[in-house]
Amino acid sequence: MEHVLVISENAGHVDTVTAALRRDGHLVRTEPAVERGLLLARDWNPAIVIVDLDLGLTAGGLAAMLRDPLVRDRAGVLAICRPQQFGLVGPGVPVDDVMLAPLDEDEVRLRIGRLLWSRTGGVTGSVLRHGGLIIDLERYTVTVDDAVVDLTYKEYELLRFLASNAGKPFTREALLNRVWGYDYYGGSRTVDVHIRRIRSKIERHEPYIETVRNVGYRFIDASRAGNNE
Repeated sequence: MEHVLVISENAGHVDTVTAALRRDGHLVRTEPAVERGLLLARDWNPAIVIVDLDLGLTAGGLAAMLRDPLVRDRAGVLAICRPQQFGLVGPGVPVDDVMLAPLDEDEVRLRIGRLLWSRTGGVTGSVLRHGGLIIDLERYTVTVDDAVVDLTYKEYELLRFLASNAGKPFTREALLNRVWGYDYYGGSRTVDVHIRRIRSKIERHEPYIETVRNVGYRFIDASRAGNNE
């Protein structure tokens, strides 16, 4: 079950997306205005944001919206567009995928499912699997090679977030905001300490988290090789 935010004032688009996502048990919230949608993204932490280009966004306005860390560091982005709007989602615009209006419910389910798969590295029900590492999202448990790993709550939340966004690098500040919250005033070394503890507990036979020089950290995508630095 994932949170999906739909930013659209088109009732038909909202109804189709909502019906498609609820068939798979996802939680859906809708917002007709971009500004309020971004505020909702901060408070609700959706896994995917669906943006309707019928809102009248220009190419520059859409790019600026998607550069907002509330979207960029947290969610996959799908755009609903019409053929005459293809120019808005060209190279350089950080949209993960597009859905062509009028929407088809089965296509919506397919594209959402593929995007969630690409971001989580594979989800079976409420379980994230990365090699020998299994994160049970319902039971809040982590196992490596069938052995239970004892993590603190913050260690678990940090690992879960990184594993749900495999291959995507995050700055220490972005991780602080996402896991500890915007009201947390601790330093970035907090992230380093937690990463070191997580690595010591889960990386028994293979690395899962890598340091991205001059950036921060990312969970190693199963489709590519990576080395801890």
